Amino acid sequence: MSKRANQILPNWKDISKILKYKEKDFQNLLNNFIEDKKKTYTKIKSIKKEDRNFENTILLLENSGRDFTDKFYEIGVYSMTHKDKLFRDTANNFQKKLGEVFTDLEYDKDLYRSFIEYYEGNYKKEKSSLDKNFGEGSIKLVEDEYKAFKRMGFDLPKVKQEKIKENIKKITNLSVDFQKNIAEYKDFILCSEEETKGLPENFVQTLEKVNGKYKITLDYPIFGPFLRYADDREKRKEIMDKSYKKGGEINMKILSEIVNIRSEQAKILGYKNFVDFQTENRMAKSEKGARDFVESLIKKLSLKSSKEVKELNKFAKEFLEQYKNVKEIEYYDISYVANKLNEKKYSYDSSKLKEYFELEHTLKTMFSIFGELFGFTVNEVKDAEALKILVDKENRIYEFKDKKSKEIISYLILDLFPREGKYNHACSAEFIVSEYTNGERVVPVNELICNFTKASKKLPSLLTLGEVETLFHELGHGLHFMFTKAIYEAQAGYNVVWDFVETPSQMLENFLFEENNLKKLAVHYKTGKPLDKETIKKIIESKNFGNSYNYLRQNILSLFDLDLHSNKIKSKDSAKYYISLLKKYHDINLPKDTIFPAGFGHLIGYSAGYYSYMWALVYADDFYSVFKEAGHDKKKLKEIGERYRKEILEVGGSRDEAESVKKFLGRKSNNKAFLEKLKS
Repeated sequence: MSKRANQILPNWKDISKILKYKEKDFQNLLNNFIEDKKKTYTKIKSIKKEDRNFENTILLLENSGRDFTDKFYEIGVYSMTHKDKLFRDTANNFQKKLGEVFTDLEYDKDLYRSFIEYYEGNYKKEKSSLDKNFGEGSIKLVEDEYKAFKRMGFDLPKVKQEKIKENIKKITNLSVDFQKNIAEYKDFILCSEEETKGLPENFVQTLEKVNGKYKITLDYPIFGPFLRYADDREKRKEIMDKSYKKGGEINMKILSEIVNIRSEQAKILGYKNFVDFQTENRMAKSEKGARDFVESLIKKLSLKSSKEVKELNKFAKEFLEQYKNVKEIEYYDISYVANKLNEKKYSYDSSKLKEYFELEHTLKTMFSIFGELFGFTVNEVKDAEALKILVDKENRIYEFKDKKSKEIISYLILDLFPREGKYNHACSAEFIVSEYTNGERVVPVNELICNFTKASKKLPSLLTLGEVETLFHELGHGLHFMFTKAIYEAQAGYNVVWDFVETPSQMLENFLFEENNLKKLAVHYKTGKPLDKETIKKIIESKNFGNSYNYLRQNILSLFDLDLHSNKIKSKDSAKYYISLLKKYHDINLPKDTIFPAGFGHLIGYSAGYYSYMWALVYADDFYSVFKEAGHDKKKLKEIGERYRKEILEVGGSRDEAESVKKFLGRKSNNKAFLEKLKS
């Protein structure tokens, strides 16, 4: 990496070499990493007990392998986005090997002994001055490391340690396969001209044709709008049923194996179940904490959600011709009927809104809105060397600078359109992680991976309101990652407890539905005219439309995740159990051959933590209420924005999340703002 103004900037040339990696390059990288780690660990283990201190034990442990970790992050992103299937497969295999190697290296009894020598010895003398001498988060780093070692089972008999180690390797490999099977799962339906009736013209123009028929895939930019707008019920059912097979039967077997191994791990370590193991170090603290939260929300939401579904049924029978003789709307009708009711209640055509959210204008305006609020400027990077790291010519890089100091804060890569084999949802991914070394700051690089509608010969890339919301959401993650000032990699960015991760992302979504912001964002791509005031008003009024139903669904998924990982159900029965939950709480009858869990990637990534979305939403709404109270007072908004940046974004995981919440709010958090939404 090159240096400038006490900052370590990305070495674009070095990063771009990874794009051409072959199997031997991956193997060489792995070998060098192993050699480097072993050398550092040998050094740590050689120190005498009485000579141990924070610097020669904890810092050395924290920084071991640091020269390699950014490459590992970059490979992780490329494994999801690279165009070449051979590269993706090789990168995925590398990640499996890396997981195995890492586990072997970390399960070192002498390394654990070295840590305990310091923890039970000189740490007691140094503790009170650590944060002062080495920076905020130093004490937390030691305590978190202690918990991590304990959770690895070093106090258990060797045979149990070996079993835990073996299981970690299995889970790593199976998880990579599970996500890969979802990303590469391809299915579609074909529709005649007649069968596309109801679809917006600007959407139909983007569709691929096969033998004169329109191809409807499971990719989100196609699948979502088709369910929302297509008049043909049979075709909606056909594509919906295919979506419930995503991941395939192979993923049902993999999921069952992962859940069983996780359960075994928890019991070996002395926990009642895997949920208790996972939540111990999260804000929920236990299965009971997470379950009480989810079940109380289900209770609060069920009645109102039921009323919303009844309203959909009543509306469909009264106003939609094709439902006159339909007893109850089905699972493939919900999105379509809800959209029609939304349009009737709030008097705007949601399909026409796309014409007001052209991608380039949306990006520019979004950056401007949050740049003003959080004190940064954004410019697209045109440097030829930097552009070589991109996997597609339609990707781009942006440079974020601090408004006051003019220093580079971070870089953001955008990969926004679907491709064969690419990760098919939306996420924020770490590319280079921030860290402070000898007074110099590693400038972080984040990547937003989305799947929006591409520009065509006739049309630019036009976004739905939901896609703009997704963009705001993912930028919220990105800012959390990019603005960190945490000293240690382990605490940088969104390295916070898992049930706080979604707070910054969900908080940013609220800004989309402010009148002033919509006036700036919603401009017709052809005429340049802003969206009329009446429609903007209706969009804001409709913000919470269907919330109870949608939030109940989130909590059903959370309950499913908790039940699956706490042995309430057998993993082999997870598909049937999900069907039963939908029937119980939503009164929806899914097909008997539905295998929804096979395509539910968050079961792996969040691992007993899907409740985090709703948990974090309560904090997000509370945070946003502070901005909302400031109204249009620019001076006050900037002050709040600066405080949010300082106390939430910059801090990362360097202190307890509850303390950060209190520092920003000036009080303990409450659910008042969240519950207020449920009333509307």
